[in-house]
Amino acid sequence: MNREMTCTIHTVKRYGMNPEVQAHTMCILSRLLLDRVIGDDYITLAKIEDIMSVIVDRMSEDGLDEELAAALTTIYHSVKDLGLQLQLLRRLPASSSRLNLLRRRLAFAFFFREQAYLSYGEVQLADFKAVIHRLNEPQFDISRETNYSNLAASIAILAIGLGSGDPPTPNAGKNFERAFDDNVDVLAHRIKSIFTQIIDTGVSHVKRTEAKEVLESFHSCLVYAVRTKQKPRGMIWGCDTGTQKQKSMMDDFARRQELAQVQDVDA
Repeated sequence: MNREMTCTIHTVKRYGMNPEVQAHTMCILSRLLLDRVIGDDYITLAKIEDIMSVIVDRMSEDGLDEELAAALTTIYHSVKDLGLQLQLLRRLPASSSRLNLLRRRLAFAFFFREQAYLSYGEVQLADFKAVIHRLNEPQFDISRETNYSNLAASIAILAIGLGSGDPPTPNAGKNFERAFDDNVDVLAHRIKSIFTQIIDTGVSHVKRTEAKEVLESFHSCLVYAVRTKQKPRGMIWGCDTGTQKQKSMMDDFARRQELAQVQDVDA
């Protein structure tokens, strides 16, 4: 198989592909990524990444959105199971900006169940308000009917789609950074809310525990990686609570030392 894949790479580099053949080839490669045996074969996975990279890199800049959408449409309609969707996304290569965009578009299309995301630009993808609105749907409310495997898969798919969240550029200004961080905070609060609703009691609720681990990991990613700056700690009378606590401990220590010295003198 690796020999045939190498020949395919050379053929694509030399002659290219028309959009229909591109879409068909991407579907075949995506199907291979779902195979358990191939998933453990790193040499074959590397060849698949090479072919996908060549196909995507040869797409013209003007027709990139249309050709990417065409390549992803059949994949989107073919993979319905959330577990398989997540498995495919985790194995799809993201070694270039175009491959990463392809992967993120497919992830958001799976998460929102909306084909339109297959042609969205990066700015449109990182729509925090749309993500929060989706997470407020009944599907993400914890109840007796909650499928925790699907919940974990949905959040993991969202994490892949969101990526770094496309933060504003350094010269965008403080207002844009503040608005971005506020949106991240709202999303992080919603994720934490879902997390706290899940009651797991150990081994008997493994799926619940796994779902909480995915939620906790995504929450940490939002707070420490996606946010442009670490959220400031709480303030008490204008002082940082961490600094206030340290100052209080030092004052107590100083008072104890003074008391000990006085007792030594009296003795």
